[in-house]
Amino acid sequence: MAATSKTMKKQTKATGGNAPKAPKGDTMATKDNTDLSIFARPQQIGKKKGKAVARGKVAVIYTRVSTKEQAETNQSLETQLDSCRVYAERNGYEVVGEFGGTYESAKSDERKEFKRMLDFVKKSRHNIGHIIVYSHDRFSRSGPSAAFIADELRQLGISLLAVTQPVDATTPMGVLMQQLYFSMGHMDNHQRRERCTAGMLAMARKGYWPGKAPMGYDQLKVNGEQVIKPNKQGKLIRLAFHLKAEQGLSNTDIIKRLKSQGLTLYDQTLTKIFRNPFYCGLITHGLLNTDEVIQGRHEPLISRETFLRVNGLQAQNAHGYTQVKEDEQLPLRHHIKCGSCQKPLTGYEMKKKGIHYYKCNTKGCCLNRNAGKMHELYQQLLTEYQVDPILLPQVQEMMSQVFKKLSQDHEQEEKRLKLQLAELKKKLDALERRYAYGELEREIYAKFSAELKAEMREIEVNLEKLSGPLSNHRTLLENGLKMMLSLSSTWGKGDAQKRRRLQALVFPEGAQYDREKEAYRTVRVNSFFGLAREISQKMEEKERGKSSGETDFSLLVARRGIEPLLPE
Repeated sequence: MAATSKTMKKQTKATGGNAPKAPKGDTMATKDNTDLSIFARPQQIGKKKGKAVARGKVAVIYTRVSTKEQAETNQSLETQLDSCRVYAERNGYEVVGEFGGTYESAKSDERKEFKRMLDFVKKSRHNIGHIIVYSHDRFSRSGPSAAFIADELRQLGISLLAVTQPVDATTPMGVLMQQLYFSMGHMDNHQRRERCTAGMLAMARKGYWPGKAPMGYDQLKVNGEQVIKPNKQGKLIRLAFHLKAEQGLSNTDIIKRLKSQGLTLYDQTLTKIFRNPFYCGLITHGLLNTDEVIQGRHEPLISRETFLRVNGLQAQNAHGYTQVKEDEQLPLRHHIKCGSCQKPLTGYEMKKKGIHYYKCNTKGCCLNRNAGKMHELYQQLLTEYQVDPILLPQVQEMMSQVFKKLSQDHEQEEKRLKLQLAELKKKLDALERRYAYGELEREIYAKFSAELKAEMREIEVNLEKLSGPLSNHRTLLENGLKMMLSLSSTWGKGDAQKRRRLQALVFPEGAQYDREKEAYRTVRVNSFFGLAREISQKMEEKERGKSSGETDFSLLVARRGIEPLLPE
C-alpha cells in the first residue's frame, strides 16, 4: 500500500498536480473527479429567460370612471381611491404615485392617464412592483388586450392587485381568474352597447334624435323629455338653404356670406348640412334601415320643398327622395348665369299670356328674356359641338389613337404609383412593428404614420383617376360620339330632367348670357366634347385645304383630362 501511495504521488507531480485520467469504464472515478455543476449554468448551454423577480412592496394606485358626469360628481373616484389607500396601508405597500382620477373609457387601452401610469411603473427608479386598482374593470375592459398587458407587467415582476377581486396572479389558477375578470368586463361592454343600440333605435323610431343634435340646434331636457330647438347658428343655416334654393349661389359664395355674419363653415361641412334631412324635420340614421325615414319631433329649419330644391340644384339624392318636379318650360334656370353680375338666372311665368321668362334677381340688373328665344340660342350653342356624320369615322379613328396613346401613358403612371404605394406600405408596416414592440413613442408613431397614410391616400386617389374612362375607351367613344351627332335636337325634344342632365354633362359649370351680344359664353366644356369638337374642326379645315399640319391631340387631353360621360 505504501508503494502504491508513493507511485500515485509521483504521477501527480509529473502531471503538474492534476489527477490522472480515469480509465474507461471506471464509474467511481467519474463520480469523484468530474464537476457536474457546469450543466446547471444556463449561460454555458444557451441563454434562457429566467423567472420574473418580484420587486417588493412599492406600489402605485390607478382609479378611473367611464363618463364625464361620474368624474364631476367625484363620488366613484373618491370611493375607489379611499379603498385602494386602505388596502395598501393594511397590506404594507408603499404608495409612490396615484394615477387616473378622471374619466377614461376602458374600451381601448390608448388612454392618456393609463399610458402615463404604465410608463411610470416600467421606468420609475422606485422599482415599483404593484398596481393597485379598485376592480379589474377599472384597469381595463378591453378583454384580450388587458390580459396581454397584465402578462407583460407580470414578466417585469409587476403584479396587478384588485381590491374587490383579490386573486393570486403568481399561480396558473390566479392568472386564469384574472383573465376571466377581464373577459367579463369586455363582454359587459358588448352587452351594454347592444342595449344602448336597441334603446337608441327605439328612440329614433319615436321621432327623437339618438345622439348629439346637429349644428344649428340646442339639445335640452324638459320634464325628462328631449327637446331640440334651433339656436343662432340655426338661423344662419336656414339662410344658407334659402340662398342656395332661391338664388342658386355657389357653396363658396354662401360660405363667405355666412362668415361675414359670424358662422365659419368649410365646403365639406356645408355640403353635409345640405344633405341632412334633419333640417327639414325628418330623421334618417345609421341605426335605421337605409329606406327608413322618420318624422322628427324637433322644429324644422326649412320646408321639405326647400330641402329638395337645394338637393336638386346639387344633383344629389343621397336619401332616396323624389326630387321636386322641374318646370318643363324653364330647364335653363340656375344653369345660365347673368353675364354682368354672374348670378344664376331664375324664371317665372306670365300667367295671363302663358309666356315664360328668365330673369336676373340682382337689383338694378334688369335682365329679363323670353324663354323661347333663350332656348333657341342654347340649341345653337349645342350645335357647335355636334359632329358631322360624314366625318364621324375619321373623328372616331383619331380619338381612338389619342386614347391609345394616353392609355399607354396611364399604364406607365399606374405602375409607378403602385410601386410607390408598395414602398409606403412597407414603411408603414415597419413603423407599426416598431411601435408594437415599444421602440417608438406614440406621438412619434402618430405623426409619421399619419404622414405615410396621407401620401398613400393621395396615391390611391390618383390610381382611381387612372382607372376611369380610359380603361374602356371604346364604349366611351361610341356612346359619346353617337350623342354628339344630335346634341341640339336631343336637348330640344327631351323633358326638363333630360335637358338638365345633358346641359350639365356638356357644360359642367353652366354658361353665361351676354345681353349685349345676345349670345352664350361657356365657362368650361366637358373635355370629351371639347376634344371631339377640335378634332372635327381640324378635319373640316383639312378637307377644305386650309390645314395640312399634324396636331398632337393627346396633348390637349393630357392638359385637360378626360371626364366621364353620364348615362342618357
